[in-house]
Amino acid sequence: MAAPRKASEIRAARKQLRAVTSVRRSVFYVMRAILSVLAIGALCILSFSFAARVSNAYILVNEGMSQRAECILKNTPDSDLASFFSVSCIESDEELRSTSAVPYSGMTINSYEYSIKIRNLHLLPWHINTYVDVIEEISNIKGSVPADSASGASIPDWAPRKYRLNLGKTDGRWFIESVQFLELNPRIDAPATPDPNASPLPIVTPSPAPTPVPSPTPDEVYYSPHD
Repeated sequence: MAAPRKASEIRAARKQLRAVTSVRRSVFYVMRAILSVLAIGALCILSFSFAARVSNAYILVNEGMSQRAECILKNTPDSDLASFFSVSCIESDEELRSTSAVPYSGMTINSYEYSIKIRNLHLLPWHINTYVDVIEEISNIKGSVPADSASGASIPDWAPRKYRLNLGKTDGRWFIESVQFLELNPRIDAPATPDPNASPLPIVTPSPAPTPVPSPTPDEVYYSPHD
């Protein structure tokens, strides 16, 4: 039979147990703090990476597609696209650009209004294929028609187009690697706020109509008592 433990031994054992428990809690607290810092750091890096991709994509798509439209309408050199499109994309997109330029062949385009709307982003860091779906609109195209053209010929309107732009990095820079035509005249949602560049709708200004005043009857004519 084991001898009963002394009170001093019991107190020492309890003290040692409290110390072990305190150390264990401290270790768990430090581990949780480290894991929380790592999770927050990973989230910040992920958010920064996504924001950088989105920012680069917006700039690249807006400026690149605007320059592409200028090449089509104003017949500027294809070399101007090299800052935004890869060499293979410029070559593969040549046929699509030529087809779009056919209605404006021989015309001199002086000005136009260009807008592009981004409809879908596939740019998260873990995405292998990164792409952006856009809708391109060109309006108020102004210029001159050749004198030898058919009588009554005018500059045709540009039908809205939907594209898928595949993006990629080359030597640390983002480029549009391919332009894929998706749809002609896609559905365009009405803007949530009025467009300040839109032409005002014609409104008929109402003209006030004069109200006829009835002529007094003979019984209503006032006679002076001195008459």
